[in-house]
Amino acid sequence: MSAKESPPPTKAAPVYLRAIRFYRPYLGQIGLALGLLLVTIALNLLKPWPVKWLIDSVIPVATAAKATDTTPDILFWGLKMSIAHATLWAAGSVIVIYLLQGVFNVGNNYILTEIGLKALLHLRTRLYAFLQHLPLHFHERRRSGDSTFRVAYDSQAIQTLFNRGFTAVLSSVITLVGTFAVMFCVDRTLAYCSLAVVPLLWLTISFFARRIRQESDTLQQEESDVLAAATEGLSAIRVVHAFGREEYEVSQFAREAEHSYGANLRLTLTSTLSSLIVGLVTALGTALVLYLGATHVIQSRLDLGNLWIFLNYLTNLYQPLEQLSYTAWSMEGAAAGMQRVFEVMDTEDAVPETPGAPALPPIDGRITFDHVSFRYDAEESLIVQDLSLEILPGQTVAIVGGTGAGKTTVLSMIPRFYDPTEGRILLDGLDIRKYRKKSVRENIAIVLQDTLLLSGTVEENIAYGRLGAKPDEIRRAAVQAQAHDFITRLPQGYKTPVGERGVRLSGGQRQRIGIARAFLKGAPILLLDEPTSALDVSTESEIMDTLRRLMRIQTTLIVTHRLNTVHHYSDRIYVMDQGRLVESGTGAELLALNGHYAHLWAKGNYGA
Repeated sequence: MSAKESPPPTKAAPVYLRAIRFYRPYLGQIGLALGLLLVTIALNLLKPWPVKWLIDSVIPVATAAKATDTTPDILFWGLKMSIAHATLWAAGSVIVIYLLQGVFNVGNNYILTEIGLKALLHLRTRLYAFLQHLPLHFHERRRSGDSTFRVAYDSQAIQTLFNRGFTAVLSSVITLVGTFAVMFCVDRTLAYCSLAVVPLLWLTISFFARRIRQESDTLQQEESDVLAAATEGLSAIRVVHAFGREEYEVSQFAREAEHSYGANLRLTLTSTLSSLIVGLVTALGTALVLYLGATHVIQSRLDLGNLWIFLNYLTNLYQPLEQLSYTAWSMEGAAAGMQRVFEVMDTEDAVPETPGAPALPPIDGRITFDHVSFRYDAEESLIVQDLSLEILPGQTVAIVGGTGAGKTTVLSMIPRFYDPTEGRILLDGLDIRKYRKKSVRENIAIVLQDTLLLSGTVEENIAYGRLGAKPDEIRRAAVQAQAHDFITRLPQGYKTPVGERGVRLSGGQRQRIGIARAFLKGAPILLLDEPTSALDVSTESEIMDTLRRLMRIQTTLIVTHRLNTVHHYSDRIYVMDQGRLVESGTGAELLALNGHYAHLWAKGNYGA
């Protein structure tokens, strides 16, 4: 999917149902939060009653007493109290109710927030793990910034769906039912009138919900593109500076940021307009009830205290309705984010694990390609065609050829970065597709053209070859890779940070650390993908001396276009051209054939 393509449309309901499943482990906490929510709503419904009692029972008595110059007592639930004490009691009751509601509300919000964060942690971890296990083909066709955005930002939608979605809906519905029940008991006519604007409110919510869903989806894609542009531009900062392309990169980023600005502005305008219309609808309902309520009071059909109760509850009725509208829009926006998350998690693994597959048993390192062909997609042409070859344990074999010959693809199929479209790859006669990928890769060490280091110390990067290795094992591997001397000269030795992607080290130093990883892993198979092509001649010679020490103890397959690195040191060389195996033999035998290899040798001007 390209950067500007939106994910395929998905109905909101299935997205919501899939999101709810992440909250199953927390049903007990959700039940506790629901209990606190019910108490909070009940206390909220009690808020206007002390004032009603003051209006209906205390103020009239106080007014009459002032006219007659008497000091009567107020009777409340069989208790007598003075007017001053009654007034103080009403004021104190308001404070107590607000305080209790606040305490229960804090507890409820804390538990719900904790649940939402736990679900977010669960989803993020699962999504990142899923991305880690998806085949290289998936990542090669997607901007890394887009995947990062989905893990860091789109995943937050699951917390939004719960804390600002499901719980808000539940709270609003319970408040609506409780409020309307009390209003119905106070004045049925006014209660029915208060619902007159609900159909109009619902139409408004439905209309804007669709627009907000679409515009939220667009905004998230644009924000993803902004992150991708920033990530790519900064990760390639050396190239940018080398070619003086700072202004170009800024303009590219500004273009993506401008798209995000436009999408954000459109969503803000839609949200503001929707809030205005919802406010007008609820104001219309409030005005209608106020007019009829005042008329009922004038006609002595309703006392003033009950009108006070009714107007307070009207706010309690319309506020949840407004909240439901905002909740619907928040959920639509969150659904767009969850859809992008589930789009990744629904991606089919092109290199599937066989259900119940066993671990690969210990092997000697024999590699067999049995009529292997490969293409990335059904509509693309074959990159590797009917390849058959065998590498014996302990042999060093090279695959050479021009650009696009399929060399790296052949190497990448051994650790199951890709699976053959046709044919089989066998290790010691065992079809690797029938065994767990992790166990296959544990038997393989790889040294790449440009060793990628993680943002840690030298020691941590070498230990990446075998997690849990002891310090003396790490140092022994570094000595074998001829890396120990330069490591000890670093400011902090093995504890020296290498910087992001190893930028603080030279190419040759990074390569030696990569070789030290391979020594530490001690796997029976060694794969070398253009291990010296990015190095100068002097460093290449030193690295090849180091690699030959490693190659002597492992079955080695080396892919390169620099023939001088393999001509004299390979037991056999296979020559590929346009995905086909065209020649094989030792370096001398291939030169004698005067074919493809001899042509490549002459082009490289290696001499006799």
